[in-house]
Amino acid sequence: MIKLDDIIGDIIFISFSNYERYKDIGISEPTGHFLLKGYDQLGLWLEHPGIVITQTKDESGAPLPVKEHSREEFDADFVVTWDNVNTIMYYPEREGFDFPSEFKKMKLGFSFDTKDEDRIK
Repeated sequence: MIKLDDIIGDIIFISFSNYERYKDIGISEPTGHFLLKGYDQLGLWLEHPGIVITQTKDESGAPLPVKEHSREEFDADFVVTWDNVNTIMYYPEREGFDFPSEFKKMKLGFSFDTKDEDRIK
């Protein structure tokens, strides 16, 4: 059995019950592959595949010439509420989808560097 905690940081396939909910943030397909960032009582937190804002108007609202348009790309996460999760598929051991856990890389807990002469007998 796979637990969500074990696949945070990996890429998953998800199908949405109603993908129309995400059209405002640029998600226009009923399925996709997304980086799982976490989960909570609301649902799954996924990394957005890319937000791009293009500035096409000046401060007064007048259109800018095409050569003066500016683009800003930035990272974003979004939530898929539990009621909108149709299917999740995980790819264990698939290159580029299954990344090492950050927790497994960390050495948690205590360790002691002792030498024989420093030990209490």
